[in-house]
Amino acid sequence: MKRMSRLALSCILVIVLAVLSGCGGSNTNKEAVSPPTGSTTPAEPDVVESTGPVEITMARESEADVKYLAGETIDKNSVSDAIVRDTGITIKNVWVAETAQYEQKVQMSISSNDIPDLMAVTMPQLQQLTEADMIMDLTDLYEKDATPETKAYLTGDGGKQMDSAKHEGKLMAIPQTNGPYGASTQVWIRRDWLKKLNLPEPKTMQDVLAISAAFAKKDPGGTGKSYGLPLTKDFLKDVTFDIRGFFNSYHAYPTQWIKDSSGKLVSGDIQPEMKQALKQLQDMYKDGQIDPEFAVKDLVKENELLASNKVGVVYGPFWLSAYPLFGNAVKDGKLVQDWWPYPIASIDDKPALSQIELGVQKYYVVSKKAKHPEAAIKLLNKWVQAYTKPTDTDKVYFLQNNEAASYYKLSPIRVFSQTETITLGDVVPKAVLAKDPSTLTGLEAPNRYGKIMKYLGGDTGEWAEYPISGPNGAFSIMYDYLQKDLYHFNEFYGAQGTAMLEKKPVLDAKMSEIFIKIIMNQVSIDEFDKFVEEWKKLGGDEITAEVNAWFAAASK
Repeated sequence: MKRMSRLALSCILVIVLAVLSGCGGSNTNKEAVSPPTGSTTPAEPDVVESTGPVEITMARESEADVKYLAGETIDKNSVSDAIVRDTGITIKNVWVAETAQYEQKVQMSISSNDIPDLMAVTMPQLQQLTEADMIMDLTDLYEKDATPETKAYLTGDGGKQMDSAKHEGKLMAIPQTNGPYGASTQVWIRRDWLKKLNLPEPKTMQDVLAISAAFAKKDPGGTGKSYGLPLTKDFLKDVTFDIRGFFNSYHAYPTQWIKDSSGKLVSGDIQPEMKQALKQLQDMYKDGQIDPEFAVKDLVKENELLASNKVGVVYGPFWLSAYPLFGNAVKDGKLVQDWWPYPIASIDDKPALSQIELGVQKYYVVSKKAKHPEAAIKLLNKWVQAYTKPTDTDKVYFLQNNEAASYYKLSPIRVFSQTETITLGDVVPKAVLAKDPSTLTGLEAPNRYGKIMKYLGGDTGEWAEYPISGPNGAFSIMYDYLQKDLYHFNEFYGAQGTAMLEKKPVLDAKMSEIFIKIIMNQVSIDEFDKFVEEWKKLGGDEITAEVNAWFAAASK
């Protein structure tokens, strides 16, 4: 973010736990900054560029899926030893917290003005630290010390994620980059049912709707009652059965902020396109294509319909075949449900765009008191090199065997490619078709190729990988989305302001209530227009003004 909207420290009271990265102001002066005469502010320590072994302090998150080798801990392990060997940097953990408590512990450190040299924080915490002048501007250090490979690696998305770590043009953090494209959706359909009913694979949204109707009416599962597609009670928040892809087919973008014709940001939740998509869902509900009890069912309960052969169309992400579809599809070593992903299709001649978010959960920040801030860039460079061009000695950074698990999470800085998942959709299918993995590099592509070849060789235990990264699979679809510029980013990626923190939960609850009533035909579709007016009066207009103030500042 080129400029971050200001938010009083007293407003940051609630820490939202993250599911799925640092900030620093580069003080390149070698001399200590002394306070004015009479000041009680302690002098900042000298910033000394390391030429030999150095020690930095960290706050660490202890993640439950890390399995340690005998005798190793988060404080002393094979990865920390390798870091000393490769970079000369020793990590001293000042405190360690489990995932559920980590963000709250970070907040306590910020509030007490006692942060370590390096730690991972959330976007609101990044803003708080920047406003309190507690972290370094990393601009010059990054420019000077980051390798060309690191810089290219962190800007694969065009620079959006790096920009989110900026304040007034200064790089205040290293974002924990990741692929934003993985959150896009496809429409997964039972191919065995298509063949049974002699239906063509979908090319348009009208095709998808016809398939849904046919599955519901002709009951290809032979259960006595089938449905078109599943919804859950949290259908606009459910990232597994992600119905937002359905809305995208109508050029609606729920939960996102989008640009209007004047260039201002408006909520996608209240646009006319949402009304059209809701009307379609209402019609499908009236036609018996949607579970009449969806409003009280979560993912697990709704998945029971899929497991019992009552649903054959699902919107969801690339990994849907691994969970929850795998448990339904493979039984006793046989493929009994042939699910396959297809691109979301448009309702008209305008291309459908798949909505995605920024893709950053955490930011790595460097304390202004750190004596060796350049160590953060060295750690960053090492991760990128080891991840993209690993040597034999780098294998320890990604240790995974019968005795150890998830050792990659022990690296102090972890950033992931924004485009690797996308490019897998190009390289892996070509390798599979050629039966030649020699062109595959890195760690993930060869691994996915190997799983596919095992499945094609008769191992149904590896089926889930085939619709993900096989020819014409989910990754291929995502790669095609990128080539054709069919992604829709949320235009707002800043920290929540006061109005949003206070009023958005109420508005979201109201929206969910009204939208469910509309879909279930308990109220007229025209209730959408009344909701829009109520949304604006109950705080929506105030939130919109707040978001646009951020947008104006971020655009400078």
